[in-house]
Amino acid sequence: MRAVTGSLLLIALLATGLVAQQPPASAPPQAAAPGPPAFIPLSAELQQYLDQVLDVWERRSNDIRVYRCNFQRWEFDSVFGPADQPKRYSEGQIRYAMPDKGLFRVEKVLNYQAPEQPGGKPKYITLPADYREHWICDGNSIWEFDEQRKVLVQQLLPEELKGKSITQGPLPFLFRAEADVLRRRYWIRAITPDRVQKTEIWLEAYPRTMQDSANFLKVHIIIDRKTVLPRGLVIFDRNYQPGRNSSRTVFSFNDREVNNATPITLPNVFQRHFYEPAIPSGWRKEVRPAPVVQANRPGQGQQR
Repeated sequence: MRAVTGSLLLIALLATGLVAQQPPASAPPQAAAPGPPAFIPLSAELQQYLDQVLDVWERRSNDIRVYRCNFQRWEFDSVFGPADQPKRYSEGQIRYAMPDKGLFRVEKVLNYQAPEQPGGKPKYITLPADYREHWICDGNSIWEFDEQRKVLVQQLLPEELKGKSITQGPLPFLFRAEADVLRRRYWIRAITPDRVQKTEIWLEAYPRTMQDSANFLKVHIIIDRKTVLPRGLVIFDRNYQPGRNSSRTVFSFNDREVNNATPITLPNVFQRHFYEPAIPSGWRKEVRPAPVVQANRPGQGQQR
């Protein structure tokens, strides 16, 4: 899930739909677009409630100029990790400035270690070779800090994507929610448990397109009723299957702040995160040319 959870929360998201500059000589056959889940169609009552939620969420999102939060992340991998506990736990921060600037940085990583004795408690330890995602988008490039290779990678964006909202990626609802976009890209329903009806709204979203379904099976979004901001996210692996494969990634967004900088202090205090970063001492810089946007082949990225 690393390729999904790290870059999809940030602007590597923008690379969705991009291909290498030289396409392969023969393209692989295209899979069919995913069909609707069993709960579709919704009843008129449930559809009306969902539309109300999406419209309120969109109006709240339109007020957001800058956003920041800290996050906790639990990565479950029942294939290559423990069956009932996270394989990896991490903490970090997210920053966003509309429409096209963002930062995603992991600051702490702990890895599962099996108990030394049967029946004992597992440990979570830091490993020297841990990969800690650190991505920045300044609207023109995606910057990746590759600690293992000590390389600052600058991925140039094609002209078609420069200055565009980072919400065009696989998870358009993380920073800003546009109701029509969500309806077009996902089959959605409300699944709020009774115990949290007064404080939260839970939505379940299945991708309608092949591009999105290549990244995950479904997503659960937990919205705080008071702030109308996501407070949690569960990304289910595309091979997730209850009782057999429980691989998923769980996010909790904490210390959420919106529009916390004034117009005067914003450039110096907040957006400095999104300027071209300095090359760390002992590192080198690697510039990657902008990939080309390939026109969709018949059926690609389309819904049934």
